[in-house]
Amino acid sequence: MSYYGDSPRGMVESAFEFTRICRKLDFHNFVFSMKASNPVVMVQAYRLLVAEIYVQGWDYPLHLGVTEAGEGEDGRMKSAIGIGTLLQDGIIFFCLFL
Repeated sequence: MSYYGDSPRGMVESAFEFTRICRKLDFHNFVFSMKASNPVVMVQAYRLLVAEIYVQGWDYPLHLGVTEAGEGEDGRMKSAIGIGTLLQDGIIFFCLFL
């Protein structure tokens, strides 16, 4: 994370650091979650994550969500933008049938 900073790439690298530790210990029962309060950052992080998962040949589930989206209409809009964009990309379909 110190190399990439607070960025989508940093989120993915941090997740992969822990993934490598888990896999080394033969632990495979986990879910990736790239939560961010900004839907644009969240979408970029998931796009990078899925590309890297594909390159590695891994098959792990994803948990989609926008952190601190808030309540009411604003929160629903942030979540819909983030999750809807990923659904439109086909990321969920891709991961289910990888």
